[in-house]
Amino acid sequence: MTITKSLTRMRAALADALLLPPVPATAEQANDALQEVTRWAWLPALSGVAVGGDHALRMHGNTAGQPTKQAEKTI
Repeated sequence: MTITKSLTRMRAALADALLLPPVPATAEQANDALQEVTRWAWLPALSGVAVGGDHALRMHGNTAGQPTKQAEKTI
């Protein structure tokens, strides 16, 4: 086998692996794939919520539960 044919086969195998994901063969595999996508799609958003909650607690922890001050009315 020549180097050109070898490189062509490797390129085709790599393109198939990266560009054309395998189609699930059964409903169970499809369900598992959907759960994985859903889990990883929500993870960054949930991490942001957790970080925001920690930040709010650090910044406003000592004033939590106290009434807010009303701004003075200007005419």
